[in-house]
Amino acid sequence: MKEKIKQLYREVNSRIVKLVLVAIIVMGTLFGLSLGSYQHYRETVIKSQQENILNLVTTVSAQLEIFFNEKDDYLKEIITETQFKNQFIELTEGKTDNITLVDLLYRTQGKAFTALELIDVTGGIIKVYTDEETYQYRQGQDLQQALMNREDVYFVDSEIEQTINIIHPIKIEGELHGFIRMKLDSKYIYDVYIVDYRLQETGYMSVKDNLGRLLLHPSNESIGGDVVEVRQQQYPNYDWTELESIVKKQMEQETGVGLYHSIWPGDNTRVQKINGYTPSRIGDTFLIINFSIDYDETIVGIEKIRDITIVISIMLILVCIVIIIYIYKVEVNRSNLEIEARYFNQLREKNALLMHQSRFAAMGEMLATIAHQLKQPLNTLKLSLYNIEDYHTLEEDDPAYLQDLVGSTHCSIERMAKTIDDFKFFFKPQDKNVAFNLYEAIQFAIDLNLATINYLEIKTDIQGDKALKIKGESNIFSQVILNLVNNAIDAMKDNKGIREIKIVIHEGEKDVQVTIEDNGGGMPKEIVDRIFQPYVSTKGDQGTGLGLYISKTILKEKFKGDISIINIKNGVKAKITLYKEEKNRV
Repeated sequence: MKEKIKQLYREVNSRIVKLVLVAIIVMGTLFGLSLGSYQHYRETVIKSQQENILNLVTTVSAQLEIFFNEKDDYLKEIITETQFKNQFIELTEGKTDNITLVDLLYRTQGKAFTALELIDVTGGIIKVYTDEETYQYRQGQDLQQALMNREDVYFVDSEIEQTINIIHPIKIEGELHGFIRMKLDSKYIYDVYIVDYRLQETGYMSVKDNLGRLLLHPSNESIGGDVVEVRQQQYPNYDWTELESIVKKQMEQETGVGLYHSIWPGDNTRVQKINGYTPSRIGDTFLIINFSIDYDETIVGIEKIRDITIVISIMLILVCIVIIIYIYKVEVNRSNLEIEARYFNQLREKNALLMHQSRFAAMGEMLATIAHQLKQPLNTLKLSLYNIEDYHTLEEDDPAYLQDLVGSTHCSIERMAKTIDDFKFFFKPQDKNVAFNLYEAIQFAIDLNLATINYLEIKTDIQGDKALKIKGESNIFSQVILNLVNNAIDAMKDNKGIREIKIVIHEGEKDVQVTIEDNGGGMPKEIVDRIFQPYVSTKGDQGTGLGLYISKTILKEKFKGDISIINIKNGVKAKITLYKEEKNRV
């Protein structure tokens, strides 16, 4: 009997050990999956932020390259004009004190320059156009290079004046007569093209020259200094190899993202940063467009998920331990019943069996109760994890929802930025009751894109009543036209034949209609019916999908009008309808 009792105890203990092992495996698996999910989400968030940063720097780079090329083309065009050449000779001979085309360029676009200089063949200043009363002329390294090589020079002066200089030789009938130098104001560039781009609280954009020297930085610290050398001098005990590696890639005109440790301006604490960079080319040189955000600030929400995951895992482990203890007690009680049953008669055995069944039923009820109590928190945890995964997989954009799930508000600024930009002009206040010329508002939108239109050799034709006026905010209406013209230009970029935009103004009895047609090939049929919905775009990743949605909203809310778009032969036709209500008629 004793051997049987010992065998029974061994069987009970074996079951307990197996149960404990299974419980440990399950708990370890849950804990491992939780930590693995945390790491996966952290990597996903960081990758998403890196993509956002890369989109920002490439956007700014493209805008700056358009700006630089536009100013460079102006200079090249001016110095080839006969009027300029004749007046320049007269200027060098002292017969005049002004060159009309240069004066016109400075008066119309002078905010972008610190100076426009006319220089003789020896490097002496002949005439300078500037608003700085204390302006001092200096030759500089770029002019010395131009005097030596007598060729175009593109130079970033990050050390002294913080300007981007463009120099072209002035040649008349093959003979060098002097130089013209345009000094582009870096502060103007920062205010217009850079300052509005931000991510998170501490994120910022900076600009370096091709040698890694700071040209623009929101703190204005160490301007003109080599970024790596400045940091090594300020903090010699820190390891700056990460920063040095990234700057080296930037100087090799690479586009990319990276992680490195550095110091925030005004704070000596060493932190990890997420960084994106790309070159912005001007002539034969380039600028380095750089954007940095705080790594910890990026993953703060994910860290909260990790903490919550650990707490939940610990709770699950504790619950499992309670269940194991309970099952152990049940097993011990069951074994005791079995042992007692061996000493009693058949009746007692039957009673013991009934007792055993009763206890087993009680155990089942208790397990069912525990399972029911666990079901809701387990389902909630499962649903939350699925929601977080779906959020990233579907690339949703709902900051409040994300805050509820991960306690963080990041991930919304990349598109806002663009949306804010789309609405920026829309919300500029104007007098709603002032009549404006419809043709002039349309022409204004055309003129904003004139450089691109001319570059792509797009023929524009505006027909209809050029004196027609309506009441409302002209800049808001121009915003609508500008968006439609931009869409037409984008659609025709790859056309190899004639590119044409035709705009017709028609006044009917009850409404005024403006139609805009292009020959850009039309839109996919599956998009036409949804084209005015937000985030629907024909441009893929290059578009926000907000332009036409905003345009329709503007026309409805500001002009009580509407817009429709259809495919026509070889292109698209957009029709704006402005109904002749009392507030819009003149």
